[in-house]
Amino acid sequence: MPSLPVVLSLTLLLLTCPLATGAPIVKCRGDDGSIFYQDSPCKTSIELRDFDIDSATVSVVPGSPVTTTPPPATGRRARAEPVARRSPEQKISSGNASERRFIRTGMSEAEVLRRIGKPEVDAHSSRKQGKNGKQWSYLPAAGDPDTITTLTIVGGQVANVERKVVR
Repeated sequence: MPSLPVVLSLTLLLLTCPLATGAPIVKCRGDDGSIFYQDSPCKTSIELRDFDIDSATVSVVPGSPVTTTPPPATGRRARAEPVARRSPEQKISSGNASERRFIRTGMSEAEVLRRIGKPEVDAHSSRKQGKNGKQWSYLPAAGDPDTITTLTIVGGQVANVERKVVR
């Protein structure tokens, strides 16, 4: 005799599984043009398909592999070659480091570049000087040892000169 759990699970299985009653499935079209499915025959004028008579077919069309070709090279820009990084020993500034102590407010940006060269650090300062402000920093060098010179440039002119001694 089967055990009670087996009998209960078989009973539950029979109650939850739908039985195949052989009810027809018919595809119909409504008066408004909508399509719906039902298990009773449609009106003869709007029946689209009776799945018992005309069963659904599945078509499998063999495909051929699609080859993807890269787009033509015309109009494409080539990537720039990577730029080698400078070593820390290389000097960017082309000017004289000893001239840094003579930079004062009111000097033009071009005059600063001519005298002491390009800065090692170039940053835009929007906190204090507005959106057009720049901050240039010159790190310690042979002509100006142990000193970081920071210039704030607004509107093409030096607005502030700050020199910090670092050791």
